[in-house]
Amino acid sequence: MENGIVRFGRYTLAFLAAGVGLYALRYAAVPANIWLGVDQGIRGVIEKVPLQALTHMIVAPVALLTGPWQFIPQLRARWPRLHRWTGRLYVVACVVAGVAALATAPFASGGPVAGLGFGTLAVLWLWTTISGWRAAVNRKFEQHRIWMRFSYAMTFGAVTLRLQIPPGFIFFHFHSYSEMSVWLAYTAWIPNVIVVAIYSWLLAWRKRGDTVRTPQAA
Repeated sequence: MENGIVRFGRYTLAFLAAGVGLYALRYAAVPANIWLGVDQGIRGVIEKVPLQALTHMIVAPVALLTGPWQFIPQLRARWPRLHRWTGRLYVVACVVAGVAALATAPFASGGPVAGLGFGTLAVLWLWTTISGWRAAVNRKFEQHRIWMRFSYAMTFGAVTLRLQIPPGFIFFHFHSYSEMSVWLAYTAWIPNVIVVAIYSWLLAWRKRGDTVRTPQAA
């Protein structure tokens, strides 16, 4: 039952990431002065710092799209070389997009409070991703998996942010994304981190229980 739930969660995550990642690629048209569904507040940020903002907005979807497949054990076991190369692509995308996000955060359309939230996210995103990469290089694979869960929790903030926008307009009567972003700068990623922390703790607790029971069974 647990395996089925986890499997369903992984594929749901991949489905949502694919939808948001592909939709976010519309920012690639902005250099040609094509603003497909770009919020006015976000457009203002792009016009202030186009290089930083567009680098983040165009590169981050690569991390969002490649990340979910790293967590599927069958793919890792069957195609380990593919896992390593897509993992490197994920890390590069996170680092480039994270640095660009950090440089963009002071110009957030929601003001300094939103900028602080997005800046904190960028720093933690870089930290967890680089730590996960270093753990893999040092062949500390259990640590690698934990760090990368937290890294993708922050990458997935792009999805949870967008899922929160409709309820924000409908139930909390926000009038614009810029007004809502003061909250989204925190609620987009902190719940994801909490979920991953609980999941990682449960896995460690279960593994510890299996280790204790194995000698008794023997």
